[in-house]
Amino acid sequence: MQSCNSILRFPLLLLIVVVGGFCNTAKAANAANGELVEYTLVKTFPIEELKAFFKLHHIPKVVLPVVNGLNIYEVVYQTTYADKSIVKASGLLYVPVGSPDSLPLMVYNHGTEMCRDRSCDFTDEQSIGLAFSTEGYIVVLPDYVGLGKGERNQLYLNAATEAQATVDMLIACKKLLTQLKVKTNKQLFITGYSQGGHAAMATTQLLQKKYKSTLPVTASAPMSGPYNVEKTVFDSRKNKFEFPGFLYLLLISYIESTGDFKQLSNILNAPYDSILPALVYGDYPIDEIDKLLPDTIFKTIKPEFYTAFENDSNSGFRKYLRVNNVFDWKPEMPMQLCYCDKDEEVDFHNSILTYDAMKKNGATSVELWDAGKKFGHINCALFAVVYTKMFFDGFRNGHPGNHGPQFKRLLLNIGKLTVKSR
Repeated sequence: MQSCNSILRFPLLLLIVVVGGFCNTAKAANAANGELVEYTLVKTFPIEELKAFFKLHHIPKVVLPVVNGLNIYEVVYQTTYADKSIVKASGLLYVPVGSPDSLPLMVYNHGTEMCRDRSCDFTDEQSIGLAFSTEGYIVVLPDYVGLGKGERNQLYLNAATEAQATVDMLIACKKLLTQLKVKTNKQLFITGYSQGGHAAMATTQLLQKKYKSTLPVTASAPMSGPYNVEKTVFDSRKNKFEFPGFLYLLLISYIESTGDFKQLSNILNAPYDSILPALVYGDYPIDEIDKLLPDTIFKTIKPEFYTAFENDSNSGFRKYLRVNNVFDWKPEMPMQLCYCDKDEEVDFHNSILTYDAMKKNGATSVELWDAGKKFGHINCALFAVVYTKMFFDGFRNGHPGNHGPQFKRLLLNIGKLTVKSR
């Protein structure tokens, strides 16, 4: 069995590939929702080690300067599942060390993962935490429910649990940071890519609705997310996908959240009804599942389920998807929506539709940002993350709305010419 990783694979320009060990585990007594269960220091990166690594891999200082070293913790805490039960969830916390200043908090919500296991190797999307925290951001990277060391099954693109798990991790991490005597300022930034874009949007909406006085958001930057879940799935029902396994994560989320079906096999055609249920509950990586599937995903679904989905907007699955839409509301904080025109996995019109809906609802600080005309889903992530960091840096530096120094934007544009369209 292969190791479990996100479907996103980033070029080395922004990846930081380092391996850590486990040590220093502590437990919190009388844990409750949003409280620590335990935390573990998984790796310490001295500043010189980071500088040497960046130099070795030819990452220029102008792109990613190393300002501080890091301590990285694995955090286990409690949150709420779809049925309102209290469950354990987990994630990583990146803490800069050696800074005399109070530091901002930033959430990064990761993209699609099928495997429950989450190693601490700091490759792929974990490296984004390193990229931000080496310049003074305290980074919170939730696993969501059902992944990492979490309990129960993953609820894919379930807005309520994505958002609540993220907020509860923020609350738990703020308490841990107090214990560690790490000073935070009042800035809070929210971002994420792909599924993480959806989770970032859901989290931003929840924070504005219920935590405005205690966890106000400075700025939010969802990236390439399926914000209109219902339209995204419906419009792509006959499309061919390189990674078709996401449908089964959605079906599991539907089953777990609504109880309409007791088993995934009830809605699958043979032979998938006997093959897939044993593979899609967290023990296998999504690329292994994808190899077993037709590229047109609904070919595996029983005709009666598909017919109801296609013809009845009030069918159970359609209504479930609609409940998890996160595009039609009015954000009160600055928001940047990054996307790429050639995204083959998440239709870029999600970002445009969301922008239009928010402007119609009266939002005044939302903007679209095209991260690349020629890039597909994978390479779009690289540039979207850099644009997001420059967007957030503007608020940190006292220049809200600034999208980074002109020479950095020029370097990015030059870099785009050297990266293949994928």
